[in-house]
Amino acid sequence: MSDDRRMHLGLTIWPTGFHPAAWRLPGSFTDGNSNPALLRTAAQTAERGIFDFFFIGDRLVGLTDSQFANPNEVLRPEALTLASHIAAVTTHIGLITTVNTTYSDPYNVARATATIDHLSGGRVGLNIVTGKNVEAARNFGRDQHWDNDRRYDWAAEYIQVLQLLWDSWEDDARVADATTGQFVDPDRVHQIGFKGEFFSVDGPLNIERPVQGRLPVVNAGASERSRELGARFSDLRFTNSSTLGLEGARAYYADLKSRLPAYGRAPADQLIVPGVAVYVEETDEAAREQYSTLQHLLRTGPAGRAKLSDALGVDLSAHPDDARVTDVLDPSALSTTASRVLTDAAELYGHDDLTLAEVTAAVARGGMFKEVVGSPTRVADTLEEWFTTGAADGFMIFPPRVPYNIERFVDLVVPELQRRGLHRREYEGTTLREHLGLPRPASQFSAAVTS
Repeated sequence: MSDDRRMHLGLTIWPTGFHPAAWRLPGSFTDGNSNPALLRTAAQTAERGIFDFFFIGDRLVGLTDSQFANPNEVLRPEALTLASHIAAVTTHIGLITTVNTTYSDPYNVARATATIDHLSGGRVGLNIVTGKNVEAARNFGRDQHWDNDRRYDWAAEYIQVLQLLWDSWEDDARVADATTGQFVDPDRVHQIGFKGEFFSVDGPLNIERPVQGRLPVVNAGASERSRELGARFSDLRFTNSSTLGLEGARAYYADLKSRLPAYGRAPADQLIVPGVAVYVEETDEAAREQYSTLQHLLRTGPAGRAKLSDALGVDLSAHPDDARVTDVLDPSALSTTASRVLTDAAELYGHDDLTLAEVTAAVARGGMFKEVVGSPTRVADTLEEWFTTGAADGFMIFPPRVPYNIERFVDLVVPELQRRGLHRREYEGTTLREHLGLPRPASQFSAAVTS
């Protein structure tokens, strides 16, 4: 590399594996969401790989209808609790924990996250989500889940309250003068006096200012409101732009960066991190075998076949799963976009004599995040291309099988990235902000006093 820019890596934990069939393999875990040893091992392995952060998603409903497509949506540990546990069993890696702003209170969340930030030595970030399930609304005494505009108006105020509460104690407010007996300087502890459309909060918080000043804020989502919320507040944007192809991801990256100046921010103030599912083994052949094994266990059903028919522009509903693609359609007659579906599937499986079941499974999984299958060199080549050509500042790694694919990534891909100068060899700071290369912000109140 010609500069000091390094790839930012996060590990997201789906305890039964990102691939919905992973728990069915011998030696896998069915109790991952409540298995402390497994969760601890996952975080510690990512720390061994010098990852920037361990990402903890959350969900407020458990829908059994999701069990075949995504068993991790059925059972999910509460994110703040899990973050506290991981903080206690790690020493360097950052911890990004998720909060649903639509169904929580900013004072309680500011207090909890500031506490965890102190207990972890400044390693916590906050992922903001607004939810999507009407079932969640009914768990919180509401008949309906709010529409997009209301949720994002609420979230914008919510984040403002969080940041004011984190700032309500200036850094040197606790004087602890044993001679005079003065414990705190009341002039440096501030009521925030926030009164908005949705929240009225006096403050101050009863926790000292977080180690990081303010916790790094993360958000995801492709809607216009999500992009604007991120441009205004987020230090890191988690995206699914990996599904758009390299050129599409570059355009997405450029769009997100271009929005920052409107909020007085520079492009470097926000990191763009797409999700990527990685199947890596020492050889391409072994990685493709792993991928094929999991894909053959996937249950897609009629909905999966309908999705494939739509993607190819050909009704395939009457054909059996084991039918060869070339026996039921003419690939040369497909559009460029549809042909790409077959080309991508052939690359993942390592052959072009594809069955309908194989292509259906590839389409079903590839719509979530880009899947990379291959040797350490092949995986590193892909990540490097995206990182160095304006598509990403780093990646959220989704291990298809836990903890197996975490260990394989750390043992095989990380050394290759380090060899290329793309990934650090040791932690150079102690806080999540330092891992991400973000400055520690001054308190809004101390800045006002100084001015």
